[in-house]
Amino acid sequence: MKNVKVSDETYEKLKNFVVDPFDDSPEVVIGRVVDIAQKAKTRWSPLDDYAQKEPPKGRSREEVSEAVKVL
Repeated sequence: MKNVKVSDETYEKLKNFVVDPFDDSPEVVIGRVVDIAQKAKTRWSPLDDYAQKEPPKGRSREEVSEAVKVL
C-alpha cells in the first residue's frame, strides 16, 4: 500500500467538496476525486478536434444592417 501526504490546506479543500468525516477513508476520498477527474476529462473535447471543425457561420454586419428598417 502507498502512502499519500497532503497539506492541511489541501485536506481542508477536500473536506469542503468530497469528504464525509464519518464514512470516508483516504482511499474512498482519493477514489472519488479520480472519478470526478475522469468524468470531467470525458466531457472536454481535445483541442485538435475543435480546430478541425468549421467555425459557426454568423451574420455579417451588412446582413444585420439590411434587416433593420427605420420608421
